[in-house]
Amino acid sequence: MPNMTDPAPSTRPAAARRDPELGFPSPGEVLHRLRTQRGMSLRQVAAECGLSVSFLAALERGETDIALERLARLARVFGHDVGSFLGFSQGRAAPSVFPFRDQAVIERAPGVTYRVLRAPELGYQVVQGDFAPHSALGEDLRHEGTDLIIVTQGTLVARYNGLDHTLRRGDCVRWSAGHSHTFRNDTDEPARMVAMLFNSLY
Repeated sequence: MPNMTDPAPSTRPAAARRDPELGFPSPGEVLHRLRTQRGMSLRQVAAECGLSVSFLAALERGETDIALERLARLARVFGHDVGSFLGFSQGRAAPSVFPFRDQAVIERAPGVTYRVLRAPELGYQVVQGDFAPHSALGEDLRHEGTDLIIVTQGTLVARYNGLDHTLRRGDCVRWSAGHSHTFRNDTDEPARMVAMLFNSLY
């Protein structure tokens, strides 16, 4: 639900005001995208960077420019430097560290444990799945998005759309997650996979 105390920003920043020949995205457009991904209000962003709510709202609407020093303060709220905030580099002002202890642990089925890295701003989730010998999820999964899975230990059987695919250590598979899929370990040894889910499931 929108924060009723914030000035109403446009649902789509006015990127059309920016000269496309400049070769970089509108700072307001980037701000809108990043804060929406993180579920932050303009007031929350303003409190962290020391800029006014009205200024940030105008920036999102494309009605004002932003000085470099102010842009650096704004970028820092999202863990970026100015270059990575505007897409000029892949670097950030500091690495994003996700401590092992903060990752969610989910017992998905007897003998099957998921460790989930949740980082909404990334737009995807990383899941490590550990399968004990002769364990299985025991259910067919279907969800939006695309999955990318690599087996890092042992051997797993991935059943996708009714067909079995044997995946050994180092094998990687990508699929549309809208079709039924599941995993099992038919061997006497433990197995592990790492999955990148381009949708927030856990």
